[in-house]
Amino acid sequence: MRIRRGINGLQRTQALLLVAAVLVPVGCGSGTSSATGSPTGTSASTSSPLVGAWATSITKADLAAAGVTDPGLQNENSGRFIWTFEPDGSWTSVQESLDGSPLNNPVFRGTYIVHGSALVAITDFPAEFRDAGLHYTFTLEGSSVRFDILDPPDPMLPVIVETHAWTRTS
Repeated sequence: MRIRRGINGLQRTQALLLVAAVLVPVGCGSGTSSATGSPTGTSASTSSPLVGAWATSITKADLAAAGVTDPGLQNENSGRFIWTFEPDGSWTSVQESLDGSPLNNPVFRGTYIVHGSALVAITDFPAEFRDAGLHYTFTLEGSSVRFDILDPPDPMLPVIVETHAWTRTS
């Protein structure tokens, strides 16, 4: 999941986003290539606790409380976010506007790896936002999950990912 700045708006990757693959920064070196920071395998276990769809909503008031006052940034970075993790190690993040505001790149896709409570999400699509992976930790709380993004590349990303718990939708 990535956040777009300025008029470019939200850039998600999601592993979500959404979402997926290098464990070295979270202390798990196995299964990664230290030269590239990329995973050596991209499939996730079907027993991963994240498999399924998770949703959260970020309002313009949430963004304002985080210091985001630019109307364009509020339009682009608010909405309902659905992050889906497939058993094959792929993820998709979809953003839906809460008030009809136009969205740039509302769909992101990639791959992910889960190891314990660590998640690495690699963005593959859109091509201009491909990355080597965003690193998260997560905590399951019944039918919800809380994500913490480690070393976010954009200061707005924690607002979207961490403000509210994500609720299982499937």
